[in-house]
Amino acid sequence: MGAYFAATVVSWVCNILTLILVVRSVLSWIVYSGNQYNRTLHRIYDVLGQITEPLVAPVRRLLSRFVRTGPIDFAPMATFILIIIVRRIVVAILLAIAY
Repeated sequence: MGAYFAATVVSWVCNILTLILVVRSVLSWIVYSGNQYNRTLHRIYDVLGQITEPLVAPVRRLLSRFVRTGPIDFAPMATFILIIIVRRIVVAILLAIAY
């Protein structure tokens, strides 16, 4: 029963992280569009950046070694994919232990 609970927690945490990454990416388009300055959106974007940057920064450094993308940052998308892969592996292992 403990492994099943752990699998559920891992799945929820990964889902929340992917949601935060998506919201951060969408907000980056709005915040840096240059049309209007909205303090609330900047604060939300900064908080989401503080939460996700420890995950995104290593991926960004790794991608910059192999891929030249110019002004487009693919690190959040790559981090999103890595979170999905890690979640599937960890949940599969935990569920195999549970049964």
